[in-house]
Amino acid sequence: MKPRYVTLLVFALLALAACGNDGAPAGNDAAVTATTAVELAQAAATATASPTETPTQTPVPTATATSTSTAIPTATPTPTATPTPAPQAVQLTTGGCCTQPFWSPDSQQVRFIDKPAADQPVGIWGVSTSAPQSAPEFVTDRLEESTALPDFLIDTDNNTTVIERRADGQRWTVPAGGRSVLISPDETRIAWAVTNSDAPSSQQVTALWLANLDGSDAQQIATLPRGGLSGWIANDVLLISSRESLDSREQILYALSLADGSRTELARGERLRGQSLSPSGGWLVHYVTFEQDTAMNGLWLVKTDGSQTTRLDENLFGAYQWRGCPDGCSPEEDRLLIVPFQPDAALHQLVELNPVTGETQPLTDPAITPFKIANGDWRVSPDGNTVAFVEASDRNIWVIELPER
Repeated sequence: MKPRYVTLLVFALLALAACGNDGAPAGNDAAVTATTAVELAQAAATATASPTETPTQTPVPTATATSTSTAIPTATPTPTATPTPAPQAVQLTTGGCCTQPFWSPDSQQVRFIDKPAADQPVGIWGVSTSAPQSAPEFVTDRLEESTALPDFLIDTDNNTTVIERRADGQRWTVPAGGRSVLISPDETRIAWAVTNSDAPSSQQVTALWLANLDGSDAQQIATLPRGGLSGWIANDVLLISSRESLDSREQILYALSLADGSRTELARGERLRGQSLSPSGGWLVHYVTFEQDTAMNGLWLVKTDGSQTTRLDENLFGAYQWRGCPDGCSPEEDRLLIVPFQPDAALHQLVELNPVTGETQPLTDPAITPFKIANGDWRVSPDGNTVAFVEASDRNIWVIELPER
């Protein structure tokens, strides 16, 4: 195993521990639960947006398949020219006020939780991307909006789970007992997990439940030893994790068919982390660390029908989020954005991966678009056109409009 790769994996594990990422995103956003390798890149270099020396551009590698993977193209044409016009980082907020930005459902406003002044309320505030550095607008005092879905708000107060439809404000209670629920892509069903969390972790068992959107016809559909629920792959397929028994050391990721109860194995290992479904549900990304078989360590890309598994080149190891589409993505349109983890780099770079072809291309050039993400704090807009991030040099929120697909 290459010494540099060992360093990357050690830093990634430390990042995971520092940020408390359990590798189980709450839904297809994942990013929502993005990996935290970029935080360690910040610690490894001086945070600055305008260095006196132009750093060397981060190498953009190709995706390679392991011996356990199905064949994909290994020759990756990598553009050598900076995209034209080159993306520019634009400062959105001032005063170093804000962290953990998130997007409005229409991708027009970057939002954050704040209390700007003593005489102003704690709540969600927002700045329009069309009015950079304007005064933030108060949006709502309902903090649960920070994790809301485009069409629904899920309220889990007082051991009661309530779903609210945004379009008409209608609210109803579902039998999830204060647990969050995941809504199917066609918005007809919900799924949730019930775990005996008071037991030692080695003895925890998760019951997987399914119901109609209104909470009717609730039924337990699976028992998962030391497992959990990660998201909807399709209207009738769930992404779950489980072990073959409580004593098993290996975690397994499955696609669970609701039509017949069958499971398709997608990945297995002792240290699977950071699983995130693509917007279409057609692809799954995750990473593996410290396996005895060193060929297993790194970032992995899996087709959710189980037909293809690929380990990405070690130089692509880093923080990642999926890039959405304005009208929804097909598996052919899914794109993965990666901030490669380069401990000695003074600045960061965005690289885009096409899962179908394995091709990568740089979306930014540090010499032209200098930026440094603080603490892995970045989010891709729902339409996939813009990235918002906290700039390490001034702790303000900045945005970068991405090149067209």
